[in-house]
Amino acid sequence: MKLVKTIFFSVILSLSLGSFSAKAAECGKVQVAEMTWTSAAVLAYFDALVLREGFGCDTEVVAGDTMPTSTSMAEKQQPDIASELWTNGLGAFWQEALDRGVVQTGGLSMSGGGEGFWVPKALVDADPALGTIQGVLANPQLFPHPEGLDKGAFYGCPAGWNCQITTTNLFQAYGFADAGFEYVDPGSGAALGAAAAGAHDKGQGWVGYYWGPTALLGTRDFVRVDVGPENEQTADNWACITDASYPGDCEPSYYANATIEVAYTTDFAARAPKKVMDYLNNRTFSDKDVGIILDVVNTEAFSPEEAAEYIVLERQDLWKQKVCGGTFTSCAEADAIIAAVQ
Repeated sequence: MKLVKTIFFSVILSLSLGSFSAKAAECGKVQVAEMTWTSAAVLAYFDALVLREGFGCDTEVVAGDTMPTSTSMAEKQQPDIASELWTNGLGAFWQEALDRGVVQTGGLSMSGGGEGFWVPKALVDADPALGTIQGVLANPQLFPHPEGLDKGAFYGCPAGWNCQITTTNLFQAYGFADAGFEYVDPGSGAALGAAAAGAHDKGQGWVGYYWGPTALLGTRDFVRVDVGPENEQTADNWACITDASYPGDCEPSYYANATIEVAYTTDFAARAPKKVMDYLNNRTFSDKDVGIILDVVNTEAFSPEEAAEYIVLERQDLWKQKVCGGTFTSCAEADAIIAAVQ
């Protein structure tokens, strides 16, 4: 009897998936950009998996990064999708692309995300002034340089990341060099995180750019540097800070709450089935949930592909409703995604 039920279920599932796959084949070929930091890579492979197995798209994950990907989407309408694009720091060219109608944004990739300058909490516990920009600038000796130079080290962002532009301009605007700091390019996102984690674990000072949610901020105690209300972001000062020509005369500013979105080209939106666009427009995770996933990825040493499969099997609460059109009940698309991973 059990065998009969199993065969019956398999036949019904096969028929339903076959019917739905033929219909979803209209999705065609889709390029999804994989950025160079963990959460974005995981979300890229997850979206590619969902679109391939759930909606019949011929997905390809391609190498990307914030600036080259957003620029290519705006100018060449490729890749089709960026699963985690920090759009608030892109500047005028992205807004112009939105105004021209060549790119669009869907759901918030995450509910928030915090960019800023960070220092280990232990430093602030010892001296609360070190949680402020004035306290940091007054104490370069507390932030040792990786090459042993008699200067403080300020860790910026790797080349190709949009935050390389903002951190370089902010470094100048706050007068870090005059205060005795040198700008350090860590070379990669992994090296940036390793430098921060290493300093934290050794009880040393460290200051630089970082963002959340990340495994680093989820597993270690850091404090976001307070720059004071007088240096809050405005349209004018942030326009200068995001200027890739590095004007050198920007007023101090700071990172506002991050806007982290699923972005896609209008060309793709025009040819994709409605169910695909409904998914992309509603696929939002919370910072807390992403942080939990990143902790698991870090602990288990998952690749982005393995992390995507983990989400499919272990965190169905995060995606099933979005794939199934707002209902918690099962659907052919969700069944196909789970079956492909099991």
